[in-house]
Amino acid sequence: MPIKEEAIEKYAIKIAKADEVLVWIGPCSVKSIATDKIKMDGRRYECGGKVILNNQLELPASFRILTSGPQLLLEDSIYTKIDNVWYSLHENDFYKTTGLSREDIFPIKWLPDTPLDIEDPGPYPMDFSI
Repeated sequence: MPIKEEAIEKYAIKIAKADEVLVWIGPCSVKSIATDKIKMDGRRYECGGKVILNNQLELPASFRILTSGPQLLLEDSIYTKIDNVWYSLHENDFYKTTGLSREDIFPIKWLPDTPLDIEDPGPYPMDFSI
């Protein structure tokens, strides 16, 4: 379901804005942190950034990363912002709004606004298929 900007605050939806890093401190709660790099410390983070679609279109994004395993990006956590509305890449409304097909979108690359504390500066390839 598309998420309007005002619903994020009202319902405490976990979507990070540009340059924002949220760290999960419980199963349903997050805390905003100021950091120069996202540490690979085994925690789960929600961060602002961008996705680069297969057709090279770049969109502002929010996504969840898990720093404890080989798959960093959690597949069900990718949201893109179009006209102040956030869409999951899983949603039919995303395709209707953009007029794009799956071939235009996948595979994606992703890049957080705050860099990961690893040598590769990104952008990173999506390591799963939706």
